[in-house]
Amino acid sequence: VVYMQFHVTVAGKVYLVGGPELGGWKLQSDPRAYALWSARQQFKTTDVLWFNFTTGEDSVAEVKEEAYHACDIKDPIRLEPGGPDRFTLLTPGSHFFICTKFDHCQRGQKFVANVTP
Repeated sequence: VVYMQFHVTVAGKVYLVGGPELGGWKLQSDPRAYALWSARQQFKTTDVLWFNFTTGEDSVAEVKEEAYHACDIKDPIRLEPGGPDRFTLLTPGSHFFICTKFDHCQRGQKFVANVTP
């Protein structure tokens, strides 16, 4: 008897974070820009967030909710200082993303991805 197990990962939709209207993941003049963009999306598990940014100018970290509100970068779930980068949304619920460069998070370069199964 031969037993074989295969793991297949199915990627969902790929989202350019901010969409073409914001030009990728970079500081915007409107501090609500990414929150408004995210609120218009319908993220599902296996969807991919594509953070298009230039290394050294921006970064991206997934953080816990408290860290999101405080723009605290001390204990990220995942940190990607070099860009561009992709995050696959593997679990339903709220996922919190911030830029860790300079004061970008405090100036609005952050958003919540509310993910459904």
